[in-house]
Amino acid sequence: MENNQEQREQARGPQGRLSEKEDLHAWIFAISWTMIIIISLTWNISRQKKEIIEIATNEAKTIFEKDLVYYRWATSHNGVYVPITTKTKPNPYLQHLPESRAVTATGVPLTLVNPEYMIRQVYDMQTGPAGALGHITSLDPIRDENVADPWESEALDAFEKGEEQVISVEMIDGEPYLRLMRPMMTETGCLKCHRRQGYEMGDIRGGISVAVPLDVLYSIFRKDLLMLLLAHFPLWIMGLTGIFFSSHRISLSMRKREEAEAKTRSIINNMLDGLITMSEDGTIESLNAPACSLFERRPSELLGQNITKLIQFPGVVFAAAPDEQNVLPDLSSMTGEQIELRGFRRDGSTFPLEVSLSEMAFDVGRLYIATVRDITEEKIRKSEALRTGQLAAIGELAAGVAHEINNPINGIINYSQILLDNADERYDDAGRDFLSRIIKEGERIALIVGNLLSFARQRDDVVEEVSIKEIIEDSVSLLMHQLQKDGIRLSVDIPPDLPFIQANPQQIQQVMVNLLTNASYALNQRFPEMNKDKRLEIKCGQKTAMGKEYISITVTDWGVGIPQDIIEHIFDSLFTTKPPGKGTGLGLSISKGLVRDHQGFLSVESSPGGPTVATVDLPVGTRANGQ
Repeated sequence: MENNQEQREQARGPQGRLSEKEDLHAWIFAISWTMIIIISLTWNISRQKKEIIEIATNEAKTIFEKDLVYYRWATSHNGVYVPITTKTKPNPYLQHLPESRAVTATGVPLTLVNPEYMIRQVYDMQTGPAGALGHITSLDPIRDENVADPWESEALDAFEKGEEQVISVEMIDGEPYLRLMRPMMTETGCLKCHRRQGYEMGDIRGGISVAVPLDVLYSIFRKDLLMLLLAHFPLWIMGLTGIFFSSHRISLSMRKREEAEAKTRSIINNMLDGLITMSEDGTIESLNAPACSLFERRPSELLGQNITKLIQFPGVVFAAAPDEQNVLPDLSSMTGEQIELRGFRRDGSTFPLEVSLSEMAFDVGRLYIATVRDITEEKIRKSEALRTGQLAAIGELAAGVAHEINNPINGIINYSQILLDNADERYDDAGRDFLSRIIKEGERIALIVGNLLSFARQRDDVVEEVSIKEIIEDSVSLLMHQLQKDGIRLSVDIPPDLPFIQANPQQIQQVMVNLLTNASYALNQRFPEMNKDKRLEIKCGQKTAMGKEYISITVTDWGVGIPQDIIEHIFDSLFTTKPPGKGTGLGLSISKGLVRDHQGFLSVESSPGGPTVATVDLPVGTRANGQ
């Protein structure tokens, strides 16, 4: 699942991920802007509604105060007398009062109108389609017209519990009204009519209810609402347009910048050399892919680490422990030149490294840029070129020396043979034996000189079918004197019927000489003096592997052996356990390359104190030995 996700991420690329990110940001801003517009519209609508209620409430309070003033004026005068008409008839609830009727000086009959009667007639006169409604009521009315409706009953109950005012929006005959009701307190003028009901001064006798129609105000609100919508909708559209346009421009700009950065990263990651940037204290801030590959590490392992964990600087002892910190030398003194240092891989192995340092100054400090390059192959090529030059010089010297030796040695052999032919007259048996030994040793010298000439000839481009037996014998003859001098017992086991191999004889001889030299060095390390166990063994045989026929040559010594942590690196270039002057670290690396060039295999098996077995497998030629 993780691999599939990574593949989808790579397929989408940085531009796709950037586009998705910018789209997400644009939609977040768009949703936020929409919420702001909705909140603003909602707040304005709520504010308009509150203003309508406040206007209606103020109007209702004004009406209530006016009615209350009328009521108190009439109460303070114990009522008023008005002519009796069809609309104003004598109040039957005041007939118990002697002064309920009167007559003017001209004989016009009058009737006493109490405050409630007067207020009710005033409300009847002002009630219209858009007029306010008023009502004086109580829970114990004298007249049926003063009976409280359900809303007024709840308000009167609330007054009994201590409320001083009740306001709400209610529907009356299908129309919205703002209703306000306040309590009426029993005053002195009220007791004339209501003493019989048991009221006393200060009792809540009832309340005055005012209802203000809201149709006109709601009509104004609807117009304001339309204006609010017309104002907010274009603002919302303009905001969204600005957001998405700006997002597009920003996305386009960031995409161009991302493309430029991607190109730069691609160029840096496709460099042949490693590139590392670090701060003044040597902390790694970035590195490219070749640098990670060079040190066999992942970027996450190196970012934030000190450069001394990767590179051995002059005069700095490497701190192997993870919690130890190396002392960083003065990097400024190393800038502007190429320095050969040592690099550390993940497994702790080292390799030659060429480092070029440069620096850049910023306000926050200096940034160092290190270009690193593995020069192992370069050093190998230089060493091989030097070795080739040395071998060529040795070859020329050997050829010259061999020619100079051949003439006197041939003379020695010939003169000795002449003396031996005439030995019957001049020498006894001991003399003849000496002459035979002189001739034999002279022939051995001639054979060695011939082998030396053969080894010195530069015929690296010649590949032919040769006998492995002849190559081994020539190699042994070159080293036999030194082996005997070191007291090494050599045994060679080569079957006579082995097939030929197709090879360059000088190159295979170079491999065999190198293996025999390493084996003799290991034996001398374990046995500095003569010892019966100081032995070296060469065996040859034929085997089949991967459907092909091979000649297998093993060189076995019983020297000091090779530890497991070292044997893994013996084929590494420039790796050697020999002291300075004893080895270059190139022998086995070059030998492995020569065997590989012949489509063969070279391997070494060993353990400390046990035998070391070097195996060379070379493919057979097309003809059998002796053909």
